[in-house]
Amino acid sequence: MWLIAHRGFSGRHPENTLRAFRAAEELGVDMVECDVHRSLDGHLVVIHDTTLDRTTSGHGPVRSRTLAEIQALDAGDGERVPTLEELLEAVSLPVVVEVKTPEALPGLLRLYAERPTLRERLWPISFGHKLIQALTTEVPGLMAGVLYAGAPVEPWPLAEAAGARILLPALETVSRDEVEAAHAHGLYISIWTADTPEEFAFCKEIGVDGIATNRPDLLIEESRQG
Repeated sequence: MWLIAHRGFSGRHPENTLRAFRAAEELGVDMVECDVHRSLDGHLVVIHDTTLDRTTSGHGPVRSRTLAEIQALDAGDGERVPTLEELLEAVSLPVVVEVKTPEALPGLLRLYAERPTLRERLWPISFGHKLIQALTTEVPGLMAGVLYAGAPVEPWPLAEAAGARILLPALETVSRDEVEAAHAHGLYISIWTADTPEEFAFCKEIGVDGIATNRPDLLIEESRQG
C-alpha cells in the first residue's frame, strides 16, 4: 500500500508546512499530500482552507492576498505557507496535490508544461471532477484521482469520466466490494484518512492501494510489525 502523509506529518507538525512534509519524508512514507489555492498574484500556495484564519495568523480569503503577504504570516511554530514549487524542491517524494478551485488550473498546467518530469511525480486529485477532467485532457497519462464522499452505486464511472486512474473514497464508506470493483476496472483505490492501527488493519484486509494518514508514524510502526 502507498502510505500517504496527509498534509505532511500533520499529526505532529503544523499542517501543509515544509516542516511537516520533511518530517514525513524522514519517516519513510511513500508520498505526501497537500492542498493548493491561488494567491492574488497567481502563485500556487499550499494551504487547505479558502481562508487564512484557521491555519495562519492572518485573516480573510487566500485569493485576496499576494504571495508576499501570505508568506509573512505564521502558519504554526514559526513556519510559513509554502508554494507548491517550494514543496516540490523540499522533498523528493511524489506529491499528491488536492486541487481546491478552478483558479489553480493555469498554474498547474504551467508547471506540467515547464517541467515534464512532474507528470510522473505530481498527482492531482479533487472533489471537483471537472477540474481533473480539464487536467487529464491537457496532460494525458497523469496519475490523477477523484475524491468523493458518500457511497455511489458504481464509483468507477466517476474516474473514467474524468480520465482519472485513482478512486479516493472516505474510510467510513469504503468496502471490499468497492475495492474489488475498482481493481476489476483497472483503477487504483486510495482512502482518506486512517489514523489508528485498527483502521490500518481494516484497509489492509480489504486490499486498498493507498492510505492517507495524519499519523504516518503510527502506521509505519504497524506495517513493520505486521
